Amino acid sequence: MGVTIGVGAAAVNTGNNLLYLLLGLLLSLVLANGVLSDLALRRVRLRRRLPQRLFVGRTALVEIGLRNDKRRLPSYALEVRDPTLADIATARCHSLKIAPASDRAVACPVVPVRRGPLRLEALELGTRYPFGLVEKWQPYDLPAEAIVYPALAPSETLDGSLQQEGPDAPHDAIGRGIEVASLRDYRDGDEARDIHWLRSASVGEIVVRERERDTTRTVSLLLDNRVTEPDDAPSRAAFEQTVSRTATLVARSLASGITVEVLTRGDRSPLVAGGSDPDPLWRFLALVDRVPADVAGPFPEARGEPYPLVSVGAPNAAARDAGARGLGAEPLKPRRGLRAKRSRTAQAGPTSEARR
Repeated sequence: MGVTIGVGAAAVNTGNNLLYLLLGLLLSLVLANGVLSDLALRRVRLRRRLPQRLFVGRTALVEIGLRNDKRRLPSYALEVRDPTLADIATARCHSLKIAPASDRAVACPVVPVRRGPLRLEALELGTRYPFGLVEKWQPYDLPAEAIVYPALAPSETLDGSLQQEGPDAPHDAIGRGIEVASLRDYRDGDEARDIHWLRSASVGEIVVRERERDTTRTVSLLLDNRVTEPDDAPSRAAFEQTVSRTATLVARSLASGITVEVLTRGDRSPLVAGGSDPDPLWRFLALVDRVPADVAGPFPEARGEPYPLVSVGAPNAAARDAGARGLGAEPLKPRRGLRAKRSRTAQAGPTSEARR
């Protein structure tokens, strides 16, 4: 455009016919650019499909579908952008060509920066076709909403006690299973297949195998969201790290077959059975906010074994509050009674025979 204006000024000042001819060519290019770009944007429809899960700090792909309703003319050099995602979208979406009466899908990479609701309002479709002289944009009203889940913390950032003695620690109970817990004397009603014949012959009495089974465990993760210090950037960052650790622990516990719920001040999440998807708990954590200390309520009654997490603002506040209500202030530890009993049984006879 600057060249066209310069050539036009020179043609008027000098009256040179060659400059007027060049000016006419440049104006024709500008006019053709405007007409062809309008044709490229004409009768193009958009749709947007969000991914099922969005996590803070993790790249996700938002699918943008383009439909060219023109029967004869293709659309070239289309570009899609979302003004709402201007601060988190890593790049614009491009489509070089859409044939007449056809569809095309493009993926826009997005990296959310904060958890919680993500409200999308509109999309903009633009093009510089064919000469790049004019850039045109056409808005599309396509509202959508999504929930951004907390970031998942790496496993190595979790405390060793959390990994070894937390909710995902082994939890066994006596019952029908495949592992042998111990040997005991025969009782009426025991099945003949559980009789340990070698041990029975050596001691002169009928001895049966007592097996162990995994029991369904229910834990309540206590997340203290009470603000007890100035709401500054370090405290907010510490709280976000706590939420991230909670989300990671939720996923690991459910994958281990443990039933989990999350308790906050005055609120609780749904109770999710072990082996289920963690989305209900992640959605709850995505919407958790800090509450002032003067209005913060107590933790609801735990429906499982309480597990206090690192609190924000006042260290061990969740643990103290849980202990005051009789929930227990120490992290959960696995029950080792069966393992101790199994060790004593191993001393009484060979392990290989006990497991036959």
